[in-house]
Amino acid sequence: MLFAVAVYVGLGRVAGALLAVAAVAATALLLRNARAEPGDPLPAEVTAFLGASNQQARSVLEGLRTLLGLAATLGGAQLLTSGGAAVAGRLDVAPAVIGFTVIAVGTSLPELFTAVQAQRRGDGDLLVGNLLGSNLFNSVAGGALVGLSGRGEPARLGYPVLAAMAAVAGLAWLVLYRRYLVTRIEATLLLVAYVMTLPLIS
Repeated sequence: MLFAVAVYVGLGRVAGALLAVAAVAATALLLRNARAEPGDPLPAEVTAFLGASNQQARSVLEGLRTLLGLAATLGGAQLLTSGGAAVAGRLDVAPAVIGFTVIAVGTSLPELFTAVQAQRRGDGDLLVGNLLGSNLFNSVAGGALVGLSGRGEPARLGYPVLAAMAAVAGLAWLVLYRRYLVTRIEATLLLVAYVMTLPLIS
């Protein structure tokens, strides 16, 4: 919601500073909640995955695999973004539509792949943490960097788009309240809401 308001009024230095403060506060709150919840099964899962023997070599190998996978994902996202933007530009599509579709999909591929793998493993904490964490960083921390370095021109977004942002934020709160559970019906509604939002920004 804070990012939506900042985009609407203009991402200037004041809005960027406020978003930076919000980013620091959100990070501190997340770290505090993580420390306040003992019994996290993740360390035990990592230990069991790496094995009791030769953990150091296995850790290096998995680290290299992670870096290679990240590089491949980012490279694919870059190709999709640049190619899709070029095609959309030739079709004379509005820049907002390009950003809301091609650019958004391209930059969201890494967390999308991670979310799918987390869902297959049944790790709800990692799934929701990945999706909400990436969006929190993009909107708050990314918005702060853009605001501190930009001219702060207001975005040409109507109230329906801002209402859609508010609805998604409310659904995110509902997901957290329900202990990281997203049903197929809710996922379908999110997809429908995304498709219905596209005509509003064209």
